[in-house]
This record gives sequence, C-alpha cells and structure tokens, in this order.
Amino acid sequence: MKLLLVTDGSEGARLAPDFLRAFPLHPGCELTIMTVIDKALYGTDDEESSLDEEQRDALHKTREMLREDAEHLLEAEIERFGNPELKWSKRVSYGQPADEIVKTAGELGIDLVVMGNHGLGGVKRFLLGSTSDEVMQYAPCSVLIVRPDQTGETDDAMLLEHPLHLLVSYDDSPHARRAAEFCASLPMEEDTRITALSVMPLVTHYRQDISQQLGWMWQERRKVIEKGLDALASEIDWPTPNVAVEVREGEDVSAAILDASDELDIDMIVIGDKGTGAIKKFLLGSVTRRIAHHAPCSVLVVRQQARSKAS
Repeated sequence: MKLLLVTDGSEGARLAPDFLRAFPLHPGCELTIMTVIDKALYGTDDEESSLDEEQRDALHKTREMLREDAEHLLEAEIERFGNPELKWSKRVSYGQPADEIVKTAGELGIDLVVMGNHGLGGVKRFLLGSTSDEVMQYAPCSVLIVRPDQTGETDDAMLLEHPLHLLVSYDDSPHARRAAEFCASLPMEEDTRITALSVMPLVTHYRQDISQQLGWMWQERRKVIEKGLDALASEIDWPTPNVAVEVREGEDVSAAILDASDELDIDMIVIGDKGTGAIKKFLLGSVTRRIAHHAPCSVLVVRQQARSKAS
C-alpha cells in the first residue's frame, strides 16, 4: 500500500501521524511524507521579475529558509513516528496546498492520503478546513481525515490507549462493498473492533414511518439488509474477530450514521464514495459529504483508485 502523509507542522496536522501509529504498518508499506510551501509565502516568478537585485536576493534567502524549514519538519515527523523499519520518502512542494496534494497523489499512484483536519470544531461536530475539504473532494484515491476526539484532546497517547473502533457504513452498493474491503485490508491489531452499519431511511410525511415499520415489505427489506450485513461480516477476510453488524432506521441517513458514531464512541468512520464529475475531479455524494464535514471522529472516504496510464 502506498500512503501519502501530509503535514504542515501544526497541531492539527500532527494528529495524522499519531493516528497512523495506531495501525501496525508492515515494512512493505511505502510512505511519502509531504509538506507544501504555500505560493503566498514563496512568491511567483512574475513577482520576482518585478523586484530589484536587493529584493530578489532577499526573496531567494527567504525561499531557502522556507525550504530548509520544510526539510527539517519532515525529518522531525519521520523521527517522531518512531518506526525505522518503514520505507520513507520526502516531498516538498510549492503552490496551492490542496492542488499540490491532489497532484502528488496522482503522480505517485497513492492508495491513501492521510492528513489532519484544520476546521473549527463545535461541541459535538467538526467542520472541515478548506484544504482537507478540497483534498477530500478531488483526490484520485482514498482519503483519511484525522480529527481529535470529541473533547478536542490532541495528546498522541490518547489515540493509543484503547483498541480502535471503526464504523463501516454499508448500503449493499458496489462502492460500499469496496469501502469494507479496503477497511479489511488495513493493518490493524486483533483487538480492533469493527461495526458494519446499515441505515434504513424512513419516510415521515403523513406518518408513513409507522406504516413502513409495520408493513410486510418493510420487514422483508430489513431481513434482506440484515442478510447482506451477515454476508459482509462472514465473506470478507477481516483481520480481527471483533466484527459486529447493526441496522438502524432514520429519516436522515447521514444523521443516523453520525449519531451512531457518537453513541458507539467510534474512532473512524469508513464510507465508500462512487465519485462523480470529470476525469480529474471526483465530487463527493451528499451523504458522504455531510459525514466528512460533520463527523465527531476521523473519516476515511474510500473511492475507486484512478490510475494513470503510466502506473
């Protein structure tokens, strides 16, 4: 598996390697750690051409300082990760952060981008920052956005003091199945807990929710969903025996998933996304987008890998 770990040295960004350390990554994984020097700090060639010699000299010195700081940051993060057996490479890019991250993921054939969240947090829900939002929207591969727990705690020991509990959102679609299989391919400890959740959407206008829940077709549909979840649990080669399934009913599917993640103290929601849009842009579906924006925990959005001809 090829992973792209993104950092800018901020407290939110440091959560990403801390969370990743909770997974027992094997030496065969290829990890690229990346930081982006924003073009607003680095300047452009057009701006440089308008400067006099003294100003250009000062700009070059500033650029060299930024580059050295970036290199030191990446070295420090690799050392802090604390696994010398892993194969690391470093990458410093210059430009608009989200654009550079998405471009790098495509160029390197990355399977998973891992980055922290820079959004503002409410009492129970977190909002994506602009960079993580854009990467989640447009990356040609799966993306893991790492958030602190609901208390806002950011101590790296917090992520390692209990077995991980992952929630897999499942609706029997191909992209949901792919998300579950991707989740099962992740390295994880044997005591990791997996809950596969399906939500049956209720239609509440004119009290149709009552007729749905009592109706024969509704009960049959529930049996089909339960059978699908049982098959998911038994057919996939999960790396942990702690796999549970659950069916919930709710008017809003995304709200039901978010509520379940609150109640079950979930560490990471795993959700598939089929992707829409042009060849180089993959827009999130409405349920996936809402979960990505408002989840009280980390979110892994799994999409089908978009491989270039060269890969």
